[in-house]
Order: sequence, then C-alpha cells, then structure tokens
Amino acid sequence: MALPIQDDEDAAQLKFPKEFDKAEPMMISEVLLMLEQRRQQHTNSNNNMSNLGIDDDDDEITLSEAFNDTVAYCERFSKFKTKEAIGAVRNLLFPKDQTNGMTTTNSTPGLHKFEAALLANLCPQQAIEAKTLIPSLDSKLDDDECQKIVDEIQTYRSFQC
Repeated sequence: MALPIQDDEDAAQLKFPKEFDKAEPMMISEVLLMLEQRRQQHTNSNNNMSNLGIDDDDDEITLSEAFNDTVAYCERFSKFKTKEAIGAVRNLLFPKDQTNGMTTTNSTPGLHKFEAALLANLCPQQAIEAKTLIPSLDSKLDDDECQKIVDEIQTYRSFQC
C-alpha cells in the first residue's frame, strides 16, 4: 500500500516553501525596468571600452541569449510602461507595512503578496476573471471589493503616457 504524498507547497492555497517567506514578488514591469537598466550599463561599459581605444569587435562583450530572451518576454507581457504607473500599482498592491505576507491597507484588504503580484501581472478586467485566475481571492474579497481593485489597476494601465 502506497503512502499518500503530502505536498506542503500549493500556490492555490498560498502554501510556499520557507525560502519564499522573505522574498518580495515583483511585477513583470519591474523586472523589465531592472533589465533595461542592466542593458544600459552594458552599453555604457562597451562605449567606455571604445573610448579607451579598444575598437576590436572581438573585445565587445555581448549580453547572453538568455538575457535577451528574458527581456523579450518581459516586453511582451509587461502591463505597465511608465515608472509612475509601476509605482502607483506597487503602492496600491504592495503597501510598505506588511506582516506575515499579508497586506494591511484598506485598498487591498488581507491580500497575500503572491495574490497582489498575480493581480498586477495578469491585470484581469473583471472581478470574476480575477477570482477565476486567483482562486484564493474568492475567500478574501467580495465581488465589489475585488472589482474596485481591478478597476483601479486598469485605470493605472490605461492612463500611461
């Protein structure tokens, strides 16, 4: 008789490995900003080499294919294009005072940081869509609360320059 396998990890139940306790989730848009900064540093570094008289194309350092693929992925799925929009969504969904991974402001009552990251990255347009994609929201938010958060995220998304 086989023993049942107990799985201590289940994102749908917000059960994560201990390593995730102190980790802060990021929006894809934030990852893209970081990657663009790294790309700019790389470009500046190559320009500095050129300014020092190192002109040989063989000496130019190139970014890895994995880096470029990651940038392409982030560009495709990034929902927020401006630093202001990214900051506004982060402030809405990831308030600074968190305890045990739960947000504590009125705008996102009791959301786990994983749920907040999913809302920011998936950008659902309706509460029912959000609750279907993120089942744990169903027990935390009524439809009106969820729709209010979804609408606010959509507002930040639509008013980007």
